[in-house]
Amino acid sequence: MKIRFLVFDIYGMGGTVRTVLNVTNYLAQSGYDIEIISVFRYRKVPFFEIDPRIKVIVLHDVVSRRKDDTSRKTKMANRLAKMKSRLIHPDDEGFHFFSVLTDIKMYNYLKTIDSGILVTTRPSFNIFASKFKNKGVAVIGQEHLNFSIYPDRLKESILKHYIHLDYLATLTDEDTEDYKKLLEGPGRKVKVKKITNSIPQLQGVVSSLESKTVIAAGRLVPQKGFDLLIEAFKIVNEQYPDWKLKIFGGGREKENLENLIEKNKLYNHVILMGPTQHIDVELSKASIYALSSRFEGFGMVIIEAMQCGVPVVSFDCPKGPSEIIDHNVDGILVEDGNIEEFANSLMELMGKEEKRKRFAQKGIENVKRYEIQNIGEIWKETINEISSSVKIK
Repeated sequence: MKIRFLVFDIYGMGGTVRTVLNVTNYLAQSGYDIEIISVFRYRKVPFFEIDPRIKVIVLHDVVSRRKDDTSRKTKMANRLAKMKSRLIHPDDEGFHFFSVLTDIKMYNYLKTIDSGILVTTRPSFNIFASKFKNKGVAVIGQEHLNFSIYPDRLKESILKHYIHLDYLATLTDEDTEDYKKLLEGPGRKVKVKKITNSIPQLQGVVSSLESKTVIAAGRLVPQKGFDLLIEAFKIVNEQYPDWKLKIFGGGREKENLENLIEKNKLYNHVILMGPTQHIDVELSKASIYALSSRFEGFGMVIIEAMQCGVPVVSFDCPKGPSEIIDHNVDGILVEDGNIEEFANSLMELMGKEEKRKRFAQKGIENVKRYEIQNIGEIWKETINEISSSVKIK
């Protein structure tokens, strides 16, 4: 039985790509027939490693597109590419990437799938599959964010269409309970199940916690709150000018963050490092991880930091961090959005090496539950459940 994962761009560098590949690589290595359907391809070479046993299907290859092609077919495709998508929800954060052309390519490929399991990885894909998939195909929709943060129109579509999924995979206990209340009931087939993100094998080493470095990582977008972190580090810098903050990632907020660093005269202390393929190697060189997000679906990088023996200071934002961090045992949870408290918490760990080391050891023990061997087994169980309970070819 083939298991397919529908993703935005498997060649990219986002958290969803990383978590999908953790699972698909594990399943492929375990003998499962895995296919990844990547709607887009914006890079020639994948940012993360893809197991060679996985078949990758690209629907809209931006990299290989010939700009000098003037054929009638290409002209028609170009016209369709300029028309707004009809199948992707308008409140999807990536809506502007999609078009009628990608609608056609997605729909046509979906209609060629008449058996197996399809795993969809964003709300618009979950809705799309629930509406148009063929009989004989079981759909597992993945939720990487919590219901409360979505715009009202998207919430309405989720409530209307998610009930037609076979499974909805959620990341936290709170999200699982929320979606069960919203979706499960008499006559509805969807089963809500918690399947958290997983961490791959550690490539770096456990941090010595001796470097005067705070690290943060993620897309440079408003959600990640790096502007709040820079403001907090301005306070930190007055007391600990020998510490540096390194922020890894790329995104549309880069210029705004550079301006904020310049405005606060932190150019010798806060560094935008760009993306990295091996965040665990970078974590092994740091002593504190800072998560300043305004909201998180889960917070996988918290787990990666703990795996590397790096204690975490995090805003207690909705909804992932509090499920992972045991406050004042293996990390610090800060009142959501409280910049001064965040700064004080960073300084608390900067000034107390023994506390850092105590938190680090507890964190290493805490996150063993997220290792791919454990989460991979939950995926296997779910696949077996579907095979035995759902009529699929």
